[in-house]
Amino acid sequence: MAFYDISVLLNENIPVWPGDPPVKIERTLSLEQGDIANASRIATSLHWGTHIDAPYHFYPDAWTVDQIPLEVLIGPATVLEFPDQQQITARDLERQWRKGIRRLLLKTHNSAFWQEKPLRFHTDFTALTAEAADFLLEKGVVLVGIDYLSIDLYETDEYPVHKRLYRQNVVGIEGLNLNGVPPGQYRLLCLPLRIEGGDGAPARCVLED
Repeated sequence: MAFYDISVLLNENIPVWPGDPPVKIERTLSLEQGDIANASRIATSLHWGTHIDAPYHFYPDAWTVDQIPLEVLIGPATVLEFPDQQQITARDLERQWRKGIRRLLLKTHNSAFWQEKPLRFHTDFTALTAEAADFLLEKGVVLVGIDYLSIDLYETDEYPVHKRLYRQNVVGIEGLNLNGVPPGQYRLLCLPLRIEGGDGAPARCVLED
């Protein structure tokens, strides 16, 4: 049995989506300064690093983070790799599709971005097209994850992938790091912070081989 931690390491240098507030991690108590313990606080968008997008992110009557069933977030998952595409189309998905996929994780050249030093925000990341989202709905997918900060292409203003999927309570995971993870079948364990009414939440995501 092997485990892959597919969550990015969280720190103040992780890129955030343009317009989101900068991340602040602050030490409030310090043993070195004579305090009784080390303690810290954090200020961040709920869509920081590896995170869950709750369907409520776009629809007020859809699931919030605390309403997403655990059986959506835990279970068999398939990693498909698209190393060269700038956008993943319905045809791209169809070429690799396997019967019974319910949780889909998309590995692309995006994962290499997380290895950069220093990290910076990229606009040329790979994401899905609207037609690809329609294909996933037809196949009955309940969860879709990708290895950067959006399942929609950067230049898309209307967020058609988010809207198509989230309208049907399909859950998104963004900001995965799939470096070193071969395409194939796994068991996904993805647990976001249980934020009441949350439109998103940072998550620790692990694949079990």
